[in-house]
Amino acid sequence: MNNLQKTHQDAALKGALLGVLTYVAVKANVSTELVALAIPVVAAGLSWVSTKIGDKNTALLIKLAVAAVEQDKKKKAPVKKKK
Repeated sequence: MNNLQKTHQDAALKGALLGVLTYVAVKANVSTELVALAIPVVAAGLSWVSTKIGDKNTALLIKLAVAAVEQDKKKKAPVKKKK
């Protein structure tokens, strides 16, 4: 995959996330002023996260989080006793 295609995929994903955020905020009756203020902040946060994806420390953190979730899935819920 070339660099231009990765850039387009990254931009499309960020745009989709911003669109979903806006849609959910409008449906939840969040004030339009707050949504307008939040969009640039969220966009900056997404840009920062996308620069950290290639960072080894971030990759380790994601790997540990996935391992913790997988281990939690393996635990079975206690069996309920019949009354």
